[in-house]
Amino acid sequence: VVGERMSKQPPPAAPPSPEPSGTAEVREGHYCRVSNIHFSSADALREHYHTDWYRYNLKRSARRQPPLAEAEFDALVEGGHLADEELSGSESEGENLPAVGEHEEDGGGGMLEASAHNRQTRIMFRDNEGHHFLVWHEALKPHAEGGPTEPVDALRYFCSLHPAPTWVVVLCRGGHFAAATFNLPAISKAEDSLKPIAHRCFHRYVTRRKAGGRQSVADASKNIKSAGSSIRRHNEAMLAAEVRELLMSWLPTHLKQAHLIWVHAPGPANASLLFGVNGPFKRSDPKVRGVPFTTARPTLSETCRVVLRLCRAEYLDDEEVSSFLKPNADAPKSNRAEAKEAAAAAAAAAQELAETRRVASIHAHEQAIAEAESQAALLPSKLHEAAEAGDVQGVLDLLDESYDPTIRHVRFGFRVPYDVSKDRDTRNAFRKYRAENPEQWDWQAAHVPSGLTEQDEMLREERERQKTKEKKKKAEKARKERRKLEDAERVAVTADLLAASQGEDISLLSRYIAEAEQIGCDEAALNEARTKLGALKFEATDPQAIQRREREKRAAAAEARMKALTRAQ
Repeated sequence: VVGERMSKQPPPAAPPSPEPSGTAEVREGHYCRVSNIHFSSADALREHYHTDWYRYNLKRSARRQPPLAEAEFDALVEGGHLADEELSGSESEGENLPAVGEHEEDGGGGMLEASAHNRQTRIMFRDNEGHHFLVWHEALKPHAEGGPTEPVDALRYFCSLHPAPTWVVVLCRGGHFAAATFNLPAISKAEDSLKPIAHRCFHRYVTRRKAGGRQSVADASKNIKSAGSSIRRHNEAMLAAEVRELLMSWLPTHLKQAHLIWVHAPGPANASLLFGVNGPFKRSDPKVRGVPFTTARPTLSETCRVVLRLCRAEYLDDEEVSSFLKPNADAPKSNRAEAKEAAAAAAAAAQELAETRRVASIHAHEQAIAEAESQAALLPSKLHEAAEAGDVQGVLDLLDESYDPTIRHVRFGFRVPYDVSKDRDTRNAFRKYRAENPEQWDWQAAHVPSGLTEQDEMLREERERQKTKEKKKKAEKARKERRKLEDAERVAVTADLLAASQGEDISLLSRYIAEAEQIGCDEAALNEARTKLGALKFEATDPQAIQRREREKRAAAAEARMKALTRAQ
């Protein structure tokens, strides 16, 4: 695998975008400095901040490169030239990898120096013919105890593995999950021979659209109750269950047989899922490695790309070797410090100017309000006063004198006279005047509804009389029905009372007497029941009556026994 010369074909350079001129005309709207584009509204600008186009231009701005137009960016995306760029991730980027020390060794096959631009991830070697190539440092680390630790020995050991090693790639980010197992091909150029032994992909809606981030992260800072948040919480639980179930089923097979397991799961939620208490992976496992470069959205094709990039050696020409070994010669620290101080001074000046403008704007606004109130206080207020007092005739007289009913007076909360009126008669005065003079004022601005004529008023009074008459009829009907029900209930309770008076149940008779008194039954029946109740209570407490009842019970029992004996004989 290592040692094959790779052709380097960088993506075609996009045509440079013209930088904004210092004398350019200032256009109205909202401006994005990063993408050099104007928007008509703040909402459109906020939408732009969540696009991949903006994120890519933000990275170019950090590299001091001019922004790309949207058409140029779309051309790069369609051509696949941005596969290594992290654009649409919903969580923080990858892991911090341990640094590799710098080494230099004479002779063929020795390690020369760690990468200058990516010093922590790749190592440069020189073969017997003097060609230089790069190998990923993570791929050379020993996957078991006792393995070679020196880079040259590790490279020889890796090339001598037979059969070809098995790698597992696990990618998890932003609700997307992809896992695949590969047998590394004998020749890395043959991409068609790279077929996964097993693979599985999941996707769940767990990230908050436009706002970004997982729902669990948002729940940690505030309490959110919405349909979307409930769906995202459920999907997070389902995704975690599906991922754990899949990886646990792979533990005795693919994961156990794998030489290396490459994992890219940025963010605390994904790390807890894969490396948590009951997670399928342990950080102490030497086979588990972090992917040393940024990945795109987790898919099967992305896992294939990760494997091919990790197992290949990248050959360099002389210019690239010189650039690789040359230390990072950016601007001197003094220049960077001066630039930082200048930027801080510019930011402070801009903040001071913004604060000055804000104070001036507030002062001008307060002054304008004071002038408006002073001018409004000089407006005539007689019509407002008459309407508030309920003076119907005064309102009509003032309207005849051409007092404006559309004036909003400061003393009355900037309300029109009609809104100040407190009773119907005063409001009807405005409506009557509008019916007589429909074109004199802007009655819509005066808040006066449709005009009220004498005929309209007569019809309204007739409708009110009809409503009152209907209410009386309904009330009389309800009263008759209620009386009918009360009479029927009274007859039923009286019948029950008379039946209870014929018996000797004191509690039953007492209950019916109470019900009859409550609904107002016949007084004669009530007196008879009360007399019966008093007699029953007296017999229940009189000793002679008690003895008589006992004798009667014994006599009745003896008579029953005699009848039974006679029938037996």
